[in-house]
Order: sequence, then C-alpha cells, then structure tokens
Amino acid sequence: MKTLIFGGSGQVGTELKNLFQSDSNVRIVNRNDADFTKPHLVETLINDVEPTHIINAAAYTSVDNAEVEDALAFQVNAEAVNVLASCAARYDALFLHYSTDYVFDGLGNRPYQEVDATNPVTVYGQSKLKGEDFIQKSGCRHLILRTSWVVSATGKNFIKTILKHAQTKDQLTVVNDQIGAVTSAGLISHVTADLIRLDALTGVDSGIYHLCSSGEASWFDVALYAIRRAAKKGVSLTCDPNNVIPCGSDEYPMRAERPLNSRLNTGKLEEILTNPIPHWKTCVDGTIDELITKDLLK
Repeated sequence: MKTLIFGGSGQVGTELKNLFQSDSNVRIVNRNDADFTKPHLVETLINDVEPTHIINAAAYTSVDNAEVEDALAFQVNAEAVNVLASCAARYDALFLHYSTDYVFDGLGNRPYQEVDATNPVTVYGQSKLKGEDFIQKSGCRHLILRTSWVVSATGKNFIKTILKHAQTKDQLTVVNDQIGAVTSAGLISHVTADLIRLDALTGVDSGIYHLCSSGEASWFDVALYAIRRAAKKGVSLTCDPNNVIPCGSDEYPMRAERPLNSRLNTGKLEEILTNPIPHWKTCVDGTIDELITKDLLK
C-alpha cells in the first residue's frame, strides 16, 4: 500500500499527519508541494508516487470569499479534484475525498440522506458538488465523505473564534437558527483510517457517505456549551455564559448564505463502522482540552 495525502496543513490534514506520521508508506503533502492551481504538477506528483490510496484533505474553504473568487474556488474544489480522480482511476487507487453539507440548500426539515437532492446556494457549495460529480464520473473507486462544522485545535474554526472573543468581550451574539453538529477533525481522520482498513479487509462500496458527530445543536448552543466547558477547565474568560445572546441569521448578515439545516443522516456510514460516532459535545470537549494542553488560548 502507498497512500498519498493532499492538504497536510489543514485541519483534517493535520490530524491525518498525526495519525500516519510513523507509516513509511504514507506521504503527506501540503500546498507548497502540490499547488491545486497547477494541476499538471499535481498529476506529475501522483505519477511519481503511483499510490494505491489517495486522500484529498485540500480544499478552498472560505465560504464568503468564494462568492467573489468563484474561479479559484472551482479550480481547487472541482478542476483539481477531477485530476486526482482521473489519476486514481488510472492507478486503480481508492480515492477518499471530503465534501460538505453545503451541497444542500438547508431548507429541509430533517437530517439529509445521501440520496436527497442537492441544491447548493453558495459558490463554495456549487464548487464542492462539481468536485463530487467529477469523482463519480471518473470511474475510480471512491469514498466521498460529506461532513459539517469542522473544528480542531489548528486552523480557523468556530470553537477557537468563539473562545477568543469570550476572552476579550463581555457580551457575544450568536445565531440560533442554523442547526447542525460540530465535528472534530480528529473524528474525521480516525473514520478515514477505519474506512481504509475496512476496504483492505472486506471492501467498502464506492459512493457518498455522510460523516458528522451525533446529536444536533445551533451555533448558539455550541457557543454556550464551549464557554461553559472552557470556564470549568480554568480558562479565564471575560464573557459570562449569561451574556451570550441568541439572534437570527437575518440579524447577522454574511456575504454567502448559510444553510439553516446542516444536519446529516449518518446511518449509511454507521452500518459499516466498527465504533459508534461520538456526540458533538465530545468533539467540543476534545478540541478545548487540546487547546488548553497546547496553551493556544491566549
């Protein structure tokens, strides 16, 4: 087995690096090694490695900037992905790729299943869906993992942002009408490793799988829980939990529209996984614990 992982400096990529760092059969590259705006160089790299597995943790993830940088978003999230998928087909490699709940419009009233109709309303979501389409049309063996609300101790994410604000502001306002499940990059990386092992043992059917933590909450619920958890762990905060104020999405306008319903049904994935998927609070707990351990809450 030879595994090539793209996006080694991102949230999920960093966790994959930690997980596979002692495996000499795994090569992890970042943007400096594989620039997705130069697909011919990416293809050359794959040809040099001749991998049996390709994991793509690289992506254009700035949802708001994608609205004005649409060409770049499609180049990274779709065109480059098409190159990876084509190479995977050529080498009969398993291609594992991460997608997003943003392929849906968020107007549904239940957790989305893999078979539900997509209807992305943002450029980011449209570019990620186009990447999915390229993978499925390439004929390669593939696992597309749609996830949501990713957090970790590295990179930019909601938990880090809300706690930094809570350290300097005495009141915070957080939207309470967007519902989903905070999912740790660590959970995503471990499920990735499990799927690769399962595929080697019994085979895993190609297709789309939804991966997020269990339970559901609004961003307001997550913020409140994170602040209480951090305070309990001894983090000095300026904002008291009683001063976290809920608001509607219309009171917090963004360049790109956010889905109101980001819930994903993970039943299909749970049928093949050995371990149960943890609750979103567990993902928040682990992230905060790591931030404290690494002294990143300053």
